Parts: sequence; C-alpha cells; structure tokens
Amino acid sequence: MAPIHILKYLQNSLLILVLIIPFTIKAQPLADSLVKEVLKKNALVQSFRADVSIDVDVDFINIPIKKGRIFFKAPDKFKFRATGFVLVPKKGLDFSVQEMLLQPHTAIYVSSDDTNHMLKIVPMSQDADYVIANLWIDQKNLRISKVAITSQQQGNFLMKFGYGDLEFDIPTSTEVFFDISQVDIPMQFITNMKPKRKDKNSQTQGRVKMTYSNFKINGEIPDQVFEENDNDSTVLIEN
Repeated sequence: MAPIHILKYLQNSLLILVLIIPFTIKAQPLADSLVKEVLKKNALVQSFRADVSIDVDVDFINIPIKKGRIFFKAPDKFKFRATGFVLVPKKGLDFSVQEMLLQPHTAIYVSSDDTNHMLKIVPMSQDADYVIANLWIDQKNLRISKVAITSQQQGNFLMKFGYGDLEFDIPTSTEVFFDISQVDIPMQFITNMKPKRKDKNSQTQGRVKMTYSNFKINGEIPDQVFEENDNDSTVLIEN
C-alpha cells in the first residue's frame, strides 16, 4: 500500500473511532438506565389477577375462543387457567420479561425509531432460559411494547403488548407469535376438531392473543394458585 493510501486509511479509521467511541460510551448507560426505569415501574405491581379471552390461531386446526383467568405474583409467579382445553406455547406465555431483566445480563442499546428504543439483552449465565432477546421500549411511556426472544429449548417467540388506561403499566392485551410443528400437538386432546393433515416435520407459525379485563391489582394471591406439574412445551389447561 502506498504511503499516501496508508495515511488516508489511518485518517479514516481514526475518524470512525472518534464517531463510534462517544456513541458507545453514551449508549451503554442509556441501555442500563432504560432497563432500570422499566423495572422500577414494574415493581409497583406486586400481584394481579384478571379475566382473559384467549384466541389461538394455528393454520391447521380450529380452536374456539376460550375464557380464562390469569394470575401474577412478583417477581416471577405466573398461572394461567382456562375453561376446557387450550393449546398455548408455555414458554411464550409464562416467560416473564421482568424475571429476564432481573437476572444478570448485558443490555446493549441498538437504535431507535419514531416511537421505541431498541435494546439487545444478553444473559450472563449459561443456565438462562434464553439465548438473546430484542427489546422495544416505548420512548414516551418507558414501557415494553415488544420483545423477541430466542430461547434455549422452546424456539423463538415474538410478544407484542397493548396497554389501556390502567393506573399501572400492565398490558391489557398480549400477542405471542411462535413456530410450531404438527408433531408438537397432542392430537388426543383435540379429537373433536378436524385438523388439516400436513407433514409431521413441517413448520408453521402460531399466534395466541390474550385480552385481559376485570383487573384486581396488588391483592393477596395464595402461593397454592401457582402450583403446576406440567413440564411440556405446551400447556393443556383444564378448568
């Protein structure tokens, strides 16, 4: 490389470093402060229960809308009950974003758009349930609007949160998008339905939308409510 080219290369490299280093220095504290603010607001909710309407959409089976109830107790207790049987992705619904943020992690500020800050969350522990998470935090209200999670064993999940006019930052709706194969579905529990046949190795995307109402926030919920013996990747909940 000619000396003049080397000089230009060094100048350009120096310019890039000058531009990147200040951003990195600013971005890391910003990511940490955003996570801290989200956790601070979440900490105001120690428990809640609510009625829930569950709409499951998987393209090869027809599942009617179900009614149920959801329970939460800080920091990470979660229970979901429904009338009849409901197919839901367990990790997609009981995966607590708050629990994820309370565990040791590195928060990396990625960018922003007109409405959200975008962060990457990387766990510090090899025992974490997830590999990486992308987090969208609403700039105006400083609450989580969306999270995309790559889990260790249960695949990928995208969760979108909708909010109403509650006093606390509790979602009034949650949409979970997930990949599912027909072989994952215990067909004996849906024999009264007529699933479309497809190759057992094929994949499709499922969606669960939960809409909440009749909230009771920060009331007493016994720990017995959260006892559960199901270790499968799906939850089949009976009344």
